[in-house]
This record gives sequence, structure tokens and C-alpha cells, in this order.
Amino acid sequence: MIKYIATDLDGTLFYPRDKKHLVCKENLFFVQSFIDNGGKLILVSGRSIDYGKKVESIIGRDCVLIGYNGAVLFDNNKVLRSDSIDKEEAKEIIDDINKTYKVPAVIIMTEQGMYIHTRKHYEIMRFFYSIYNKLQGMYGEIFHKSEEEFNNAFNNDKIYKIMFFVGVTNRKKRQAMELNKMIRNAYSNIESAWCNQVIEISAENCSKGSGIREYCKLNNIKDDEICVVGDSGNDIPMFKEFPENSFCMSRAPETIQKYAKYTIDKYEDLSRYLIKK
Repeated sequence: MIKYIATDLDGTLFYPRDKKHLVCKENLFFVQSFIDNGGKLILVSGRSIDYGKKVESIIGRDCVLIGYNGAVLFDNNKVLRSDSIDKEEAKEIIDDINKTYKVPAVIIMTEQGMYIHTRKHYEIMRFFYSIYNKLQGMYGEIFHKSEEEFNNAFNNDKIYKIMFFVGVTNRKKRQAMELNKMIRNAYSNIESAWCNQVIEISAENCSKGSGIREYCKLNNIKDDEICVVGDSGNDIPMFKEFPENSFCMSRAPETIQKYAKYTIDKYEDLSRYLIKK
């Protein structure tokens, strides 16, 4: 019997987008009903824990929060896991990627928000990303756009995630996927995931799959009691970790769908499967 749903946010629980309510009414009704009938919802995201708390408040029910692609696990007002990226490793990776692949922008995520660094002649990227984040409305994270703020955060805060922004076109999306493969082969002491035109780096053994597995171990949850659902490259680790009850949104690329056992068109389609279980 499925007692837990571990769900991605963007493109999954947030699909279709509802910029007024964050979670559309059909998806909100489904997860609220699941929780009210004894289930537990695990919000698994590349986003911050603070953003997870925001989603939890809109759902109006207690949820488990796994943020920064598994780097932080938060439940019952307690941090149960917190793994940041070593500063020397972060500097080495950023320097290597900038030197070798010349990506336009690097973004780091800390508890205080997102910070951006751009290569020379790409300063326009910080303003582009700032505007883009504002246009996201309720879906935007706390964003700091100055180079000084980036340097201060890098030196003084815990870095939970590094993102390399490759570009905006479909060609750049394909390049990002290939670059992610190269990074995974080159560095054995980090986790790397591909998400559209962005490559996401977290500390070693920090992925959505490992974050959920940690929660399961702490609470004696069996694999057949949990299902996972997502739509992007950083969801692949949870598809691999829990293959029997893995769901991918049908709008996701085939390169991602192939890792999940099932595909669904709409989020509430999960209900048909849960009834069978």
C-alpha cells in the first residue's frame, strides 16, 4: 500500500502552473485528500527549504521537505540532514568549468538565497536572470544579483547547490546534457544532474534519491510504501532508487521518461494507481 508520495515541484506538482495559487486546484485537492486519508507528502526539490515551507503552507498540511536536490532533509521542524559542498571543491569545480567550457553564468544556492557570477562580457546575464526570476512571481526564489554578494556568500555561507547556466536555446539544452555527462565522469566527489539548460551540482551522495532513501531509513519505510514522481534530469536518481513505483510526467523528454516505470499525463492520474495499490 502506498503511504508516501515523494514529489518533484517544478513541472510536476506545479504543472500546470497557477501563478495566483502556486499549486493548481486539481493537484492541491489530490494531495490534500491523500494526506487527509493517512498519507504523507514528501516535497523533493532542487529549491530551498524555505521555498518548501512556502509550498507546505499553501497545501495546509504537514509535509516532509527535501531541498537542494537532497542536500537538506527537514521534518517536524528539525534538520535531519545537511550536506554542503566543500569550499575548496566548489572553487576548483567552478574554475575548471569556467576555464574549460566557458559557461555564461554560475549560480550558487545557500540558505540566504541564490547568487550569480558571470564571466567577463556576460554581465548582462545577471540582469536577465534577475528579471526572469521576478517574472516567475510566486515561483521565484530569493535572488541576489551583484558580484559582491556572490563573493560574500561564497566565502561565508554554506553552499548547498551550484548551477552552471549553459544558455537559452534547445541547442544549449543538448550541450548541457552532454556537459553533465562529462562532469559526472570527471568528478567522483560530487553529484551532478542535468535540468534543461542548467547543470546542477551538489555534494557527494546528495541527490533526490539519496534524500528520500535517508528519510525511509530514519522512519523504517519499505520501498513498496512509497512512490516517486518527477519530470526532469535531477529526478532520475529517485526513479533509479525506487523503480517499482516511479512515475514521470509524459511531457518530459524521452531521455528522462525511460528511467521511470510509468508515465502520467496529469498529476492527479496518480490516484488511479494508488487505488489499485
